[in-house]
Amino acid sequence: MIDILLGGLIFGYAGWTIYRYAKKSKEGKCANCAVSSTCKMNACTRTDQSPLTPPQF
Repeated sequence: MIDILLGGLIFGYAGWTIYRYAKKSKEGKCANCAVSSTCKMNACTRTDQSPLTPPQF
């Protein structure tokens, strides 16, 4: 009986983790970022599609 309960808990947690991952991946990369509220790069709101230029030394 404990085997069935333990198996159900493991599969339930795995399903919940996969659901949470899919939900976050649909929101985009900045919604999933931990510093999205204080990000100063505006990488998520860029409208131009030009690649970033490397810094000149």
